[in-house]
Formats: sequence, structure tokens, C-alpha cells
Amino acid sequence: MKARLIVILILSILVLFGCQKNEQISSQTKGDEDTKILNLALFWLDANIDPIEGWNGWTLSRLGIGETLVRFNENMELIPVVAESWEQVDERTIVFQIRDGVKFHNGTPVDAEDVKKSIERALEISNRDDVKFPVESIVADGLTLTIKTEKPFATLLNNLADPVFTIIDTEADSESIKYHPIATGPFKVIDFQPDVGLTLHKHEDHWSGEIGVDVVNVKYIQDATTRAMALQSGEIDFATQIEGKDLTLFENNGEYNVQKGPNLRIFLLRINMEKPYMQSLEFRQALSYAIDKETYATKIVNGIPAKGPFNELLSFGHKGEDAYPYNPEKAKELLEQAGFIDTNGDGIREIDGNNIVLKFVSRTNHGSDAKDIGTAMQSQLKEVGIGLEVIQVENYEDMAKSGDFDLLWERWTSAPTADPQYFFEASFTTGSAGNYGNYSNNELDQIIKQLDNTLDKNERDRLGKEGAKILMDDVASLFLYYQEGTVVTRKNVEGVYRYISELYYIDERIKVN
Repeated sequence: MKARLIVILILSILVLFGCQKNEQISSQTKGDEDTKILNLALFWLDANIDPIEGWNGWTLSRLGIGETLVRFNENMELIPVVAESWEQVDERTIVFQIRDGVKFHNGTPVDAEDVKKSIERALEISNRDDVKFPVESIVADGLTLTIKTEKPFATLLNNLADPVFTIIDTEADSESIKYHPIATGPFKVIDFQPDVGLTLHKHEDHWSGEIGVDVVNVKYIQDATTRAMALQSGEIDFATQIEGKDLTLFENNGEYNVQKGPNLRIFLLRINMEKPYMQSLEFRQALSYAIDKETYATKIVNGIPAKGPFNELLSFGHKGEDAYPYNPEKAKELLEQAGFIDTNGDGIREIDGNNIVLKFVSRTNHGSDAKDIGTAMQSQLKEVGIGLEVIQVENYEDMAKSGDFDLLWERWTSAPTADPQYFFEASFTTGSAGNYGNYSNNELDQIIKQLDNTLDKNERDRLGKEGAKILMDDVASLFLYYQEGTVVTRKNVEGVYRYISELYYIDERIKVN
């Protein structure tokens, strides 16, 4: 009897301790009744949030943590942020006036020297060569920052709007910057767990004034259907990239606000040019003729069929016809001409005596869209005598880097700074970091070099169209569809704007009622 009492007493203590612990955790993220909380889902989160590493800075910009000197607003217009104003003194020099009253999340005032250190750190350390610029000098004087380039550089402002150039406190040690960067945005990082999400608190000293949300709980939810379920259940208040099949749950429902429309994201299949059959232009053309992009876009993903890398929202977007519309008979004809024949009658064409079975690779968090399109392609390619294996993997990055694919599912925001050079340079320049398929085209490389030295906007647009045409005609990739961007929020969330660049989800205007 005595032993039973002791066991009951121990269990009671453990339960009490557990309740207290849960209450402490709850109080950290939920606050009291007056605390304004936003629960938000992210579909992508990397291992750290140091803005100079890859595209990690997008997490900072999307969540209102980090700010740059300037940014593109929801209408793709450049607006001042950390900089209050700027003046183009000559074709190589821009003078910025830093906004008086900007403070880091630790309360330290920001001056031109802090901005200079952030920009220099990005230029020196970042692996994002696509947004770097040839700097001759950066001079800080109080709240005045002068940047002079070695040569005329047309997209300096555009590049400085990229999250790589997020203004952070560079005095912090590298580990702190990776997981708790001290920036200037309306929200500051309290906790970051790569596989879970983030906890953010409002920046009390933000230059814009009072922020309308106290706490942002960011949940990392890769799968689009799971995000939709979390919205339905009330687990989250804000989600992006809800798939078409789930969007109907929230449209015409008074409990939610739905914003949707075309954005700058292109979904494509990168072609591995190291494969012998992919080195044949006729084979690549046949692939493009063999797939029905119209059906994929309109029936499977609720998107817009792609004709090239840039959609018609952009001044350099392709407005003509698709170079390779769906035509399976034309695909068969090209394959025959190129010598890809089915010699044994099993329905699959061969090269050097081996069946051509392509490997279509996507990441597990790319969701059902990638898998469904892969399945549809499998059937259509079989019709023209090409096999296709469709796989979704966790080790996507490893397979991409090692070239263990024929077709690699990718999604790019092709012009986040409203200029064509970024996508060309990051994704298709010979030897670039994002060029997993090892595509190389001297004509395109020359266009990129011309863009380096072209200041006139109309001429840059012309070069953008010319470069896009090279990628389309040469079937550098299979450009599948432009995404219809979606932002779904519960009705008590206000101040949300849909950015077609997808660089920003929440900013200083967000409110929770």
C-alpha cells in the first residue's frame, strides 16, 4: 500500500512538472490575451539563415526579418527602405542617404558604416556571384554611403535589392549570424530550428513605427496539402503556394482572404547535357514536342503554360508562340531522323543497344504537382518510344550535384529584380552554380557579357528576349509552366500584399485583429 502511494506521488509530481514546462513554452510563444500572434507556414527553409549563403536571405526578407537599402514593392517598383533616398551622380556612382532612426534588433543605431560592412561581407564571402557587382570603392560618412563601381553597372540598384545584401550587424560572430542574425526588419529572430521553423518577436524600435503583430510563429510545412489542412484547422493563419485542388476550400469562404495571380516563378525540368542522347538537339526538341504543357498547367497545377523562362508580365517576356507545341507525331519524326530507333520492338527506343529510360528527379517537398506531371509525362513519352522513371527523393541536392538525373524538377523566381541577367547568369551561364545540367552556349554567354555593359533599359530588354529565344530554341530546359501565386490568410489578418517576385510575404504593414 505504501509503495502504491509513493508511485502515485511520483507520477503526480511528474505530471505537475510537465504541465509547468508546457505552460512556460506556451507563454513564450503565445503570450497573454492581448498579445497579437500570427501563425504562418513556410514551404521552404534551409539549414541556416545567414543571408550571404545561397538563397537563405529569402527567409529573412519573406518574414520581415531583414531589410536591404532598397526593395521592389508589390508593383515591382523600387522603393527606399534602409536608404531614405539615393542619387545617381554619374554612370558609376550612386550616393545613398541612410534613413535616420534605423536600428538593429539589439537597439544599436545603423549608420552608413554598418551598411558598408554588410555589403562588403556579401561581396567578399557570398557564393551568389550572380548578384555581385564590380566595386571600386564604398565610402561611409555618417549617414551618407557612396558606392562607385569599376565600370557602368546598370543593375546596381536591382542587385542591392537582393536579400544577399540584407543589412545585418556584422560584429556578431559567424555562428550567431547563421542562426540569429541581428537585422533591421519589423521582426527579430528569437528562435530558429531548421527542421521546425522560427519564433519571431516584433522589433520595438523599427523605423516605421508601431508594428501590428507581437509574435510570429513560423512553421516549416513542406507539403502544400498539409499547409491547406493546417489553415483549415486553425493551426496557421497565413500560407502561400496552396495548390489549385485545395484552393477551392478557401475561395468564396468568408473565413479567409485569398489573393492569387501570375507570379515570376517558372517551373522547369533541367536537362542533363552530359547524357549522350541529350547532346542531340533533335532528341531535346522531340522531348519538348512530346509533352502537353497546356494540359499540365491548366488541368494539373492551375498554372499558365510556359513558352520560355520569362512570362508576359515582364517587359522582356516572350509574347509569341511556343517554339515546340504539343505534337507527338513531330517528336517521333525527329527521333527517327536522329537515329533513335526501337530495334527489338519493346516500344522503347535505344542508344548503343540500351533502352532510353530517363530519370525524372524531384524533391519530396516539391509535392504532388511534380509527381503528377511526371506521371503524365511518363505516359506521353512512352507514346513516342521513350521510357521515364519518376522519383521523389530526400537527397535531391546530392543527386543534382552528382548529375544523377536526366530531368531535374526545378522552380525559379526568374526575375526577382525585374531584369533578365540574374536568371541567365545564375542558371545557364557556362559553369554557374545553379547550372546542374552543365548547359553551355557561347551565344548566351556573350549576351550575358553584353548585359554586363549595357545601361539602357530598352536594350537590356532586347538582350533579355534574345537570350530567352536561345534557351527556347536550343531546348536548354523544358520550361513547363508559370505558377499562379497564392496567398491565403484568415480574415483577421490584414496588411498582406501579394508580391509577384515572392521575395516578401509579410512586412511592416501586417496586422492581426
